[in-house]
Amino acid sequence: MRTAKDSFLPAPDSPEGLQLAATYAVSTRAQRQEMSDLYGYSTVTHFQTMMKRKYNLGVPNHEALTKDAKVTVQVTGAPASEPAEPIINLTIPALRDYVPQPFVEGDKETMILHTSDWHRGKVTGSYNDEVGKERVGRLFDGVMTLAQLHRHMYPVEDLVIFDTGDRGQGESPHQGSKLGATSMGARDQQIKLVYPEYVELIAAFKQQFATVTVHLMAGNHGHEKLAPETSRWDLYGADLIKTKLEDEPGITIHAHEGWSATTWVEGFKCFLAHFDGIPCVQGIPYFGINRKLLMWYIEEAGFNYAFGGHFHKRSSSEVTRRFEYFMAGSLVSDDDWALKKLGVSSSPSAWAMGMNPQRGVTWRYALEVAPDFRPEAVPKTIDPEE
Repeated sequence: MRTAKDSFLPAPDSPEGLQLAATYAVSTRAQRQEMSDLYGYSTVTHFQTMMKRKYNLGVPNHEALTKDAKVTVQVTGAPASEPAEPIINLTIPALRDYVPQPFVEGDKETMILHTSDWHRGKVTGSYNDEVGKERVGRLFDGVMTLAQLHRHMYPVEDLVIFDTGDRGQGESPHQGSKLGATSMGARDQQIKLVYPEYVELIAAFKQQFATVTVHLMAGNHGHEKLAPETSRWDLYGADLIKTKLEDEPGITIHAHEGWSATTWVEGFKCFLAHFDGIPCVQGIPYFGINRKLLMWYIEEAGFNYAFGGHFHKRSSSEVTRRFEYFMAGSLVSDDDWALKKLGVSSSPSAWAMGMNPQRGVTWRYALEVAPDFRPEAVPKTIDPEE
């Protein structure tokens, strides 16, 4: 075997060299590997480098040739400066006509409405009792539009409502309920606004779904710090709703007294809380939310989804590959609390989503309940050359 690198290969003008050049020009990678072993190179890459240096032959690319390809190699006693260009005859494959596939019904899914922070009784420049009632109606319209859309693909027969608190504004001046900022006291907020609107909403949904399950959490509004935990106006209103509807077939009302609750939807564990008490970092609550959720995840022995509110900002995030959370917006617009706390105005909205028994949450939509507060299209930049 030759020992000098340049002497591994025969001279280009020798009979062996001419034969090598002709064979190399049409070789496959497997054949080049055999040549590399034959001439004593440790790798095929090294062999190809030396062929380029000594024979001026690049790596051939003939694996992509069709069976009709024609390759011409001409040996004239000395290797050509460049390998001959292959001639490739491309053929158009036979195209199949499109045939519509028969409709196959998918898995049944349960629909979830996640709403929070109605703050009924609160008054701002663009939110009052009548506006709030209209926005509750738009929640119903949005849910039914999405339900009918997805019912074309698979059954959507059951509805679960997650309400994560602050249905009434309350009357504490330390929570923004000063004179002129509310239309009525905390008791009337529940009796005249929250209670009748919620009963009407649930009754309307029951005419469109086989079952309606409602989870009512308590928020921080309507509660004094020194009072017992159960002395919350949200719980007062929830008890009224439960008493009115608990005997109706197909309707289930859960009035949760604790600060958090867990439930299962289609086999997936859901964690519910208002999210108040979580500190913000420079006006941003997401770091605190992630940290708290990781701690609650351990305390609750795990869950798949978390639902909260309080910050009047619709968002969602995958905390880890094991769970994600959803934060609902508020019904309130021109909300001075959100501007002071987060530095951004709130978008009146809620979440609607589908829960699949095999895949968990499969789709999610933002339900915007205030058309005047939808994002405006950004105007096209004018090109000065146009």
